Amino acid sequence: MEKWDVVVVGGGLGGWIAAAYAAKGGKRVMLAEKAARFGGRALTVHKKGVYLNLGGHAIYRDGECFSVLEELGAAPEGGIPASAGHMVKDGNIHVIPANVMSLMTTRLLSFRGKIELARLLMELKGLDTAKLPQGSLKEWADRAIREPEVRHLIYALCRTATYAHHPEAQTVGPVLRQIKHALNGGALYVDQGWSTVVERLRQSAVQAGARAEAGKAVAGITLQPPERTGTEGSLYEIRFADGELRYANAVVLAVPPDECCRLVEGSAKTALDRWRRQARPVTAACLDLGMLKLPDPRVQFVMGLDSPFLFTNQSRAAKLSDNGMLAVHIMKYHGPSEPDAARDMADLERMMDLLQPGWRKEVQVRHYLPCITVVHDYDHISRAEAPGPAVPELPGLYVAGDWAGHGELLADAAAASGKRAAEALLRQADFQQGGSHGYDRAVRTI
Repeated sequence: MEKWDVVVVGGGLGGWIAAAYAAKGGKRVMLAEKAARFGGRALTVHKKGVYLNLGGHAIYRDGECFSVLEELGAAPEGGIPASAGHMVKDGNIHVIPANVMSLMTTRLLSFRGKIELARLLMELKGLDTAKLPQGSLKEWADRAIREPEVRHLIYALCRTATYAHHPEAQTVGPVLRQIKHALNGGALYVDQGWSTVVERLRQSAVQAGARAEAGKAVAGITLQPPERTGTEGSLYEIRFADGELRYANAVVLAVPPDECCRLVEGSAKTALDRWRRQARPVTAACLDLGMLKLPDPRVQFVMGLDSPFLFTNQSRAAKLSDNGMLAVHIMKYHGPSEPDAARDMADLERMMDLLQPGWRKEVQVRHYLPCITVVHDYDHISRAEAPGPAVPELPGLYVAGDWAGHGELLADAAAASGKRAAEALLRQADFQQGGSHGYDRAVRTI
């Protein structure tokens, strides 16, 4: 019988972070990823010399993900783009009021709107995260912002920072935390794409003793009593699609909530099912382009003010090609509207026509994702509870992923939940052994 202290299911950010912390805590760790490559949605496609992520990716330097990567010795290299940019309103391109001069000269806002925006941004930059407002983003905006044009601009900033287009449903506290991250630390664009982040995490975990296998799909997970395993305590039996069985004292599920429920026997009677039912996935249509140049180099970053779009030349801050090509990304947030691959592509192309006339002749690589899941859940007002890290009904079972945030969003949620899962299993293991050696060891080694 092949037995492990911990089996991690899923080789994305959350899974690798949980594996690295657990291995540094002295546990015998095995990570299984069903795909042929590690990374999940943190994969990078390398075509004709340009590195394209699966949709828009950035790490907030003031957020939990960057902090965790630094702790694990896996902080990526990259650059922080300038805050200058543009907004689209009524089919016209305007300069984003990113400093005093642009704020005073922009035609986006009235004089009263300029004063209110300056005040609001200062308040958000110094936001006390221990005293976050309650309710939805829309409810807060209706209370806190007087000028309609400022409200729409703040919605655009929130949409860009959270990748969600649901102001009526988004819980305002986590959204404002994310805005604070953006204002105080900026976004890091990663050199050669996010696959480098995954590779550094893999190296951190493997150097600490973890073992990993790609192309290793899990078919089912069952908690077996001692009489079935012949051991002192209960063990999790992990059944793989190739017929192999492995056993573990603890399991970290770093996969989406519906997959957690599919894999775990008896999940319908556990918190896993509640978390699955409360989940609201966020999707977007993404067009990633490898371009020789931008026809209008003045336009590098654009948010839609009255339309749910984001355009960014990620190569303005990161090294994303071997030959000077540009990695350009444009996204349409789905929000409450139903995805439509053909319509969304047409909308993205029309926006490119506005922002970069003649762009088609510069394109060398084109990668369209009509409905990519940005996150499998987020902090919304109908969410009954924050998932994890432990599944209460099944001792030794933990969850991690972008959907398991406790106030964090996007990659910050994946990173923080992976660390939480590892900390929880190390504490539980040490409690059972009557000490705190494993958790202390993990803390000392990072």
